[in-house]
Amino acid sequence: MQIDFRYIRISLVLILITVIHTTCEKKIQPVESTEETETTQKATGLMQEEEMISMSSIPKDLSIITIQDAGDINMGSAVSLVDYMPPVKSQGPYGTCTAWGSGYYARTIMYARENNLTKADLEDPANQFSPKYLFLAIPDEHKGQDCGGSWPGAAFEVMQNRGIATEEEVPYENLNICAESIQQSWDENAADYKIENYRAIGENEFTVETFKSYLAMGRPVQISCKLDENFYGINNSEVYTSADADYNNNPGYHSMCLIGYDDNKGTSGAFQIVNSWGRNWGDEGIFWIDYNFFIETFCYAAYVIEGDKGGLSEDLIDQNVVNPNFRVDGKDLISIRFTDEVDPQGSSPKARLLTYNVFNKGSETITADNDWDIVYYYYNAYDPSNDYGVIVYDYYTDDVGESYEGQNGDFADVNVPMDSYGLYNWWNYVDVPAGYSVAKAVYDDGYDYDFEFLYTMPDLTGEYYFVLMADGFNNIDEQYEQNNFIFLTAEDKEPLYLENGIIQNKSNLKKMEDTPMHFGAMKKKQPNSYRLDELSELIKYQKRRGMLEKKAIEFMKKRKEKNYRGPIKRVVPAKLPREM
Repeated sequence: MQIDFRYIRISLVLILITVIHTTCEKKIQPVESTEETETTQKATGLMQEEEMISMSSIPKDLSIITIQDAGDINMGSAVSLVDYMPPVKSQGPYGTCTAWGSGYYARTIMYARENNLTKADLEDPANQFSPKYLFLAIPDEHKGQDCGGSWPGAAFEVMQNRGIATEEEVPYENLNICAESIQQSWDENAADYKIENYRAIGENEFTVETFKSYLAMGRPVQISCKLDENFYGINNSEVYTSADADYNNNPGYHSMCLIGYDDNKGTSGAFQIVNSWGRNWGDEGIFWIDYNFFIETFCYAAYVIEGDKGGLSEDLIDQNVVNPNFRVDGKDLISIRFTDEVDPQGSSPKARLLTYNVFNKGSETITADNDWDIVYYYYNAYDPSNDYGVIVYDYYTDDVGESYEGQNGDFADVNVPMDSYGLYNWWNYVDVPAGYSVAKAVYDDGYDYDFEFLYTMPDLTGEYYFVLMADGFNNIDEQYEQNNFIFLTAEDKEPLYLENGIIQNKSNLKKMEDTPMHFGAMKKKQPNSYRLDELSELIKYQKRRGMLEKKAIEFMKKRKEKNYRGPIKRVVPAKLPREM
């Protein structure tokens, strides 16, 4: 019988394609080097369903929202981060694409930029980050069957809490991804290269201009994509513009890294992306994709990381920053007392009693003509640019009508146009001397006092943080800004979970009576929570764009409809007397 070898070759190709698409689900024996297999192995490894679940607990990035509004990004017609990129390599037959996109490419590029590395420097494995270490360090419960595949959130958490080792320390070779254990020396090396934070790009910011903005700032973007069969065969610099007919029925899921753009590439401009399938795929491992096809069809999730910037929480290691007894030159407001609990006299579980105070630990009086404020603000723990609001706005000014020093009152009683940002707005014509709390300054008779606000919780459902901010709009030049903020959280500084305005995890509610929980404590327990500069810039952005004012109008309308009135603000003896 004569054997037709053409059909044998066709069968082998079909078997190979089947292996490629099921890499995440099958255990593959160790290989000595990925270079030997890079022409044939095109593994993926992105676990899309798990990724979509985890995305809800990854904070949305705020930098593009606030920076673009200030007009601080100068974008040219083309940008490429190729000069900061390590050499293109292959992931071989393993489902490790997430570790390559986030660790080897995005982390290395950020490190190269922050340390001004040259292309020659990036040939050195000591300046590249190991996808092997990163994948092995991801807990097994965050990997697919037989250790195949993972998702970005799991990789980012490792890079933030554990770090990532270099390629020199843990080269991508001699792999046995199910059996190999992390060595102590690898962890010691990785600890030197932790990331500051990681953020998801929100759906509202999923535009061509957003991605171009990140790249113009020198920030690579890890992307999660859907692949069609045509994608596997890309072998040139032509722009990838559309998928095959079976795209939505049987897509592959793959993680890569966005590294550039060119408005003049193709018919409508194109993004530049580096893959982890070796130099024999695409245009030496890189390909171009049409702007619109990328946004509308190809990419469904994207992330950015902050590399070695360092956390502002380090400033709070010095306890003098949060110690009201420690005097500083100039002006320095600090939030010192803060509780928020169910109002024992309230007729609804949403009726609450807020107790708070702010202290001037500086050497100078903070006068009312500074037009500063105390703001009680809530924000969605993962999406504060879309889900936020001011509950209490306590304003210190000399600009209200015909008021005289020492007067104060509800904005509802003032018949002059004034900025108001919350559900409950109060004005105060009060100066705060050095060494005084604000409540003591309001009722100066030698004793210390606190403020109480009675309010009704908005109809919130989801996970939230509540924060009391002294000088919430940054109108005063202070010694320290970090101590302006004090947070209300659940156990271990986790967000509070509310349903229809009622806190559900109140048994774990941490009152701030004994140890005011400033930013350092927050970041220690929740390292990927928003930094103070992120929150501050967002709030200023919301004020500048009139978004807080719009919220205030909505709140005031509800207040009138539901007759929220009565003794809104009062001064009471300090619950927590302390030496000041």
